[in-house]
Amino acid sequence: MTKTGKRYEWEIGVESGIPLIATLQDYDWADEVLHAQLGRQWYIPQIGNWKEALDYGDRCWTRILSNWEAVKEQGLTEHANWWPNIYRQACVTWGIEPDPKVLNYNVTYARARADLKEVASSA
Repeated sequence: MTKTGKRYEWEIGVESGIPLIATLQDYDWADEVLHAQLGRQWYIPQIGNWKEALDYGDRCWTRILSNWEAVKEQGLTEHANWWPNIYRQACVTWGIEPDPKVLNYNVTYARARADLKEVASSA
């Protein structure tokens, strides 16, 4: 795992002191590994090679995110941050107070893509 993204999310899960959170992050990371394997086995052979696949994916990200705010304003997506509500519900179940640091987690693709590249049109 890299030092950003999934690794960071896992570390925050471990820091929570709640084993379930760390386990959920382990499953989330494993799911990303599965996605990567699917891409290597199915997507890349269809596109041609690794570089062409990355270039095509880059063009797709740029196309989608170049009008992210317009898509949101048109009601085609909410991009709602569901995390705080789920976390609050879990804390009620566990009988603990929510950690403000955890409640503040709110990452969208408005300024950075999932691959962590900055979105030029939003800078």
